[in-house]
Amino acid sequence: MAGVSYPSNRHILITGAAGFIGAHLGNRLVALGNKVRGIDNFYHSSGQKLDFRCETGDVRDEAHLSFVAKDSDMVVHLAAVISIDNSIEFPENCLDINTTGTMRVLEIARRFDMKVVFASSSEVYGPTQGTSMSETHPLDAQSPYAATKVFGDRLCNAYKETYGMSINTVRLFNTFGPYQASDGYGGVIAKFVRQVLDGEPMTIYGDGSQERDYVYVSDAVEAYLLALTQEWDGPVNFASGNPVSILDIARKIESLTYIHSPRPKSDSPKNVWEFSKPRPADIRKLWGNSDKARREVGWEPKIAFDDGLRMYVDWAVNEKNHPQNLRSIPAHV
Repeated sequence: MAGVSYPSNRHILITGAAGFIGAHLGNRLVALGNKVRGIDNFYHSSGQKLDFRCETGDVRDEAHLSFVAKDSDMVVHLAAVISIDNSIEFPENCLDINTTGTMRVLEIARRFDMKVVFASSSEVYGPTQGTSMSETHPLDAQSPYAATKVFGDRLCNAYKETYGMSINTVRLFNTFGPYQASDGYGGVIAKFVRQVLDGEPMTIYGDGSQERDYVYVSDAVEAYLLALTQEWDGPVNFASGNPVSILDIARKIESLTYIHSPRPKSDSPKNVWEFSKPRPADIRKLWGNSDKARREVGWEPKIAFDDGLRMYVDWAVNEKNHPQNLRSIPAHV
């Protein structure tokens, strides 16, 4: 599908705008000539410099959300508790933020006649059942976080069918890239790279045979840009289609970071990573099918996993050595 277009000269609200994907997306939209406004509670911001105004707020606060949204004609709803571990430890908090927040966004969008792009997740599918996951794969949430995403995904569909709203749902698979958190909220790639650069062994939960399907952040941003300018029939997957095991990721990171790690070079591989007990609700395999995205949306990943991993390691090394050049306090009010 040729001739894809990006939003320009639009007024776009992003919830969770200071987060990993939100900051990348907002800055890209500004570069394309859009007026962007964000809202975020800054509980877990990425630290990336924002080229747009971002309000401190909670998406469950209807009055504040309405005030921030009133001049926008589109909203990208990214705000959520995204940590599976956090959702297991504090399920009620995850449920409240992710479900109530989504309902508030949809109601505000209905009031102001705004187009909605909702950030669903590959976690809605649960483990891959046989072949790769297309959009018709059963929804089998394995964690409280995943269950809230199923709720949001289906609520968006209900609002679209009931009220005739313009809503596109993005089912993005695992994303990685610069400014992704490396703490408990972060992805395994960011955690592994931080551990190696700090001279620590990479912590592998379970036996490391779990497989994930990774998308580089610039390709993820592309998916959201296309979602803002198109009308989709149902949710759309965005994945590489090439799952990689956690243990293979550890091996690749060890190779890329070998010269940068403060760990003694005589260390054997058994000291490069350590195994820990499996995490609850940890899915064995996520394998995405993006045929619909290619056929109907005009999207396909441009960054291969190994290339993206190399770019991320280079960024992480530079950030560790020169943090003042790469990370600054987000501009928020």
